Amino acid sequence: MSNDIKPRTWRRAGVGLRMRAVWLLLMALAGPASAQLVISGITRARLDLKLSLPVAGRVEQLTVNEGDQVRKGDVILSLDKTLEALEVDRRKLLLDDVSKLGELRQREAVLRDQVANARSLLATQLVSRKQVEDEEMVHRDVLAQLGGLEMAKKRERVEYELAQEALARRILRAPADGTIAKINFRVGESLAANDAAVSLVDTTKVRFVGNLPATAAARLNVGMTGRVALAREGGEMVRQARISFVSPLTDAASGLVEVIAEFDNADKSVRPGIAGQMPIQWSAARAGAPMARLASDAKP
Repeated sequence: MSNDIKPRTWRRAGVGLRMRAVWLLLMALAGPASAQLVISGITRARLDLKLSLPVAGRVEQLTVNEGDQVRKGDVILSLDKTLEALEVDRRKLLLDDVSKLGELRQREAVLRDQVANARSLLATQLVSRKQVEDEEMVHRDVLAQLGGLEMAKKRERVEYELAQEALARRILRAPADGTIAKINFRVGESLAANDAAVSLVDTTKVRFVGNLPATAAARLNVGMTGRVALAREGGEMVRQARISFVSPLTDAASGLVEVIAEFDNADKSVRPGIAGQMPIQWSAARAGAPMARLASDAKP
């Protein structure tokens, strides 16, 4: 195959990246043993979440602004929750009311002693069997009432926990550490159930997502390292990355396999969404072999 072959105009960025990867593979196969294979792809944030609430309501409180850093568990926003808070209070009062339960327990203890005494007196014929049976019947009746009340208290506890859950569902908390990238609703606006209210991202680690032909991807292993060259105005950035995922599936339409490499971005100098390339020395891209460095001597 001639090295003069050039890919045609890319119609879409994603298609262009895939076609470029295929073309470079063909060039590597046709060229010398030390030819490079280049993974072309896009950077993405390690965490990119669209947060929503499972219930509808009016936004009552918004505690963050776009660009704010949040920690896991921090409150982001809450819906109007007056009725839910009152229901929690009502259920708590019912659960805490154990006066009837205490009274029945005391009565059961007294009746238990009376039955025991009546049975001991029955042998001396100081009381009749009918009197003993009457005492036992009253005791069993109180035991039944006590069991029913204890079961009712268990139901009240469950209902109290359900009320707490209904209240919690109206409060949106951060599921992980990150940065608020976008807020779609403001205080006073109505929010439908499962509407994306807030975007939360974590860019302290970036994922470089690319595609390779299946024959080339078969030579890659998780844990291999290499340098990712990222395009930017005035030059390029280079980051040391580690392959964290090689898809076990091949896309039936394109014949490509998804490959993901990750690199640290604690200084947040890389804004996910930019394109890049990850060159691999073809002769070294085999199972267990480390990736070759970029042709240039650029340092990360």
